[in-house]
Amino acid sequence: EQHRLRHECIVQRQSWNVPTIRNMEYDQYDNPAACYLVWRDKTGTARGSSRLYPTDRPYMLQEIFPHLVSKISMPKSSRVWEGSRFCIDANLQPEMRKRIMQEIIVGYLEFGLGQGVANFVGVMYPAYWRNIFISNGWDVEFLGEPHRSAEGHKIVAGSVTVSRAALEKV
Repeated sequence: EQHRLRHECIVQRQSWNVPTIRNMEYDQYDNPAACYLVWRDKTGTARGSSRLYPTDRPYMLQEIFPHLVSKISMPKSSRVWEGSRFCIDANLQPEMRKRIMQEIIVGYLEFGLGQGVANFVGVMYPAYWRNIFISNGWDVEFLGEPHRSAEGHKIVAGSVTVSRAALEKV
C-alpha cells in the first residue's frame, strides 16, 4: 500500500525518475534497516507514509545528494536517521491531509525519542520543509544551499532535532 502511495506521490505527481514496478515505487533503501510510518484509514488503505533510515550505513543523502551538505560533516551515526519519501494522498480533503501530516510528524518524534535518535536529516523541496515541519513548530537547520535535482526540482538538505521539547512544541 505505501509503495503504491509513494508511486502516486513521487513518480506520478512529482515526476521523479526512480525505480518502479507494478505501480509501486521503491529504491535500494527499502531494505530490512528501514522503518516506516504509515497512516491508514479505517479501511486499512495507506493515506500517508514516510521512511526512516539509519545513517550508520550508506543512505540516500550521503550517496545521491552529498553536494547538498556543505555546512556540517556528512552525518554517519546510529543517533542520526534519514527521513524520506514523505507522502500524503492528494485525493483527500485539505483538513484530512493536514491531520495526516501532523500525525506523521508526531510519529517521527515519538519514534526518535523511543529509539534514541538525536536528529533526522533529509532532502526536500524548500516549500515542503516550510509546510510540513516549520509551520508545525519543528525548527529546521538547513545543511547547505538549495540546488536543482536532475529532474529540475529545487531541493535542499535539512536537519531536525529530536527532543521532548520539540515534541511538546509540535
